[in-house]
Amino acid sequence: MGLTLDESKDEKQLYTINEIELLIDDNVLPHAKESQIDYIKNSYGEGFSIAAISGSSCASGCSGC
Repeated sequence: MGLTLDESKDEKQLYTINEIELLIDDNVLPHAKESQIDYIKNSYGEGFSIAAISGSSCASGCSGC
């Protein structure tokens, strides 16, 4: 799973979480519900991190992780 900047072409994919608008593809949505997105800023730079929420894992057989 990755992040990119894009414009909404389909309003059903638009989600607002903590005042941030996200476009989530229907194929990715089941996996995104078990993910946490964090903004990180440190001496190496800044950006976003996507990680599984504690207790979930791609080891259960999701393809494309």
